[in-house]
Amino acid sequence: NRLNLEFDVYRKLTSDMLLSAPVPSSSGYTTVSQNIGSMENRGIELGINSVNVATPNFNWSSAFNISINRNKVIALTGGADIFNGSTIIREGQPVGSFFGFVHQGTWSIAEESEAARYLKKPGDIKYQDVNQDGVINDNDRVIIGKGIPDGFGTFSNTFSHKNLELMVDLQFMYGNDVLFRSKHSAEDRTGIANSFKTVLNAWTPENQNTNIAQTRPVSAGYNTNNDTDRVQDGSFIRGRNLLLSYRFPTKMIEKIHLNRLRAFASVQNFFLSTKFQGYDPEVSTSGSAFDQGVDLYAYPKPRVFMVGLNIGL
Repeated sequence: NRLNLEFDVYRKLTSDMLLSAPVPSSSGYTTVSQNIGSMENRGIELGINSVNVATPNFNWSSAFNISINRNKVIALTGGADIFNGSTIIREGQPVGSFFGFVHQGTWSIAEESEAARYLKKPGDIKYQDVNQDGVINDNDRVIIGKGIPDGFGTFSNTFSHKNLELMVDLQFMYGNDVLFRSKHSAEDRTGIANSFKTVLNAWTPENQNTNIAQTRPVSAGYNTNNDTDRVQDGSFIRGRNLLLSYRFPTKMIEKIHLNRLRAFASVQNFFLSTKFQGYDPEVSTSGSAFDQGVDLYAYPKPRVFMVGLNIGL
């Protein structure tokens, strides 16, 4: 009984998804909620529990689990895409995929005449003309990422020495993107908000090889388009919980007429390792399952310190 392993393979079909379907503008509405979609989730789940060390004075046990999932929209009534601001629901794609432009840097002075054909000038953001019609509009938007991870899981270890116990609980996620929409005002330098330090790399005639547009006055407005420059790797490893506890000896607590006495101290969210530049990659600003991974100044998970006593009478 030192090692226990569980392995599952699954395929789940979800039908009659309640989605906001587009309707003719003559109805007075833009969308109406209808049961119009079906979705597939398939993958594997693996769980391993082990007793690594077991002696009279020291024990070490581990628990590891991972889920690897592939998500896909199977069908939408009528086959029409459903837009939800920053995301799209499209047949054959993961639900809530990010939808936007392909960012190609900034227009250089040498490209001034070409930029003018798109009503742009040197220092402006350069987007890919996907359909090559000479116009940058909604027809050039494509799927640029997904908030749903390829895999996620936890890894916890418990160490005990006599009456002292330490539990370390880690969480991980990989293969997911974050649409960092906070960049639309924090990196556009229009004076209406604080800025990221990356604005120091904004376009100038001396610094043309950059993704960040030229600094402009407030009257010029700022770029709210979703694009590939705002999609970042959302993979992470999080220290979810660190718990240290001490169980008082039975002979000691019997003298004060208790059955059990345990003191503990814990830290939740004690570390986060990620390439994401924002506060927290595990985010959905709207709270919707269809907006997973969209960050617009979302509040991060707090770090929580706790101390306490468990008393058994």
